[in-house]
Amino acid sequence: MEVKIYREPENESLIINDSELKEYNSLVNKLNLTNEIVEHVPSIYTPINQSMSKLLTALCPSKVNLDKYNKSTIPLEVLKVVDFAIKNKMFEGFYVWYADKDPDPLLIGWNWQNAEAKKNKYTWQKDESLIARWGDCSMEIDELLKKGFQSLKVSLIDSAKKVINYSEGVLKNPDTYVREHLKSNLNFPTLDIRGSSDLGDLPF
Repeated sequence: MEVKIYREPENESLIINDSELKEYNSLVNKLNLTNEIVEHVPSIYTPINQSMSKLLTALCPSKVNLDKYNKSTIPLEVLKVVDFAIKNKMFEGFYVWYADKDPDPLLIGWNWQNAEAKKNKYTWQKDESLIARWGDCSMEIDELLKKGFQSLKVSLIDSAKKVINYSEGVLKNPDTYVREHLKSNLNFPTLDIRGSSDLGDLPF
């Protein structure tokens, strides 16, 4: 089983003690970078934007809290990373994203975006980071995203073919389809081909 941790070794220098943390936040205030205030340490793992989330979800559509995951054994190296992140108070929680047939799971850390989101448990207002992946094949982040892109493309093509086949059948014999619809509430298939406006920030 291969394991990939999504951090750069030099980023470990971002781990700071309480004295350094005080200095860090003091400088943030001085420079008016109020959105950069941290409670303990900055995250050293790969942040996930909306486009990346869609592509990774294409590979791993199922999501559970870390303590509920039971589809495969979590490697020791990944458990050490979780312990490291908890010890340094990087995240407020952890998910495992996976696929049912071939899990190849992703470890995701998350934080509430703001105090209101935390108070009201707005699950859609979370900042997420990719921490690790384990399974048959470890990949760099750009390889993962390309694989997710291909998965979405195949799914879209399959959907388009189904609609084409259905449409051709309707055009050849529309009366039959109308009668079937009236008798059994047959649902007409649809194809959502809306584009995403935030795909321009992908690293490939």
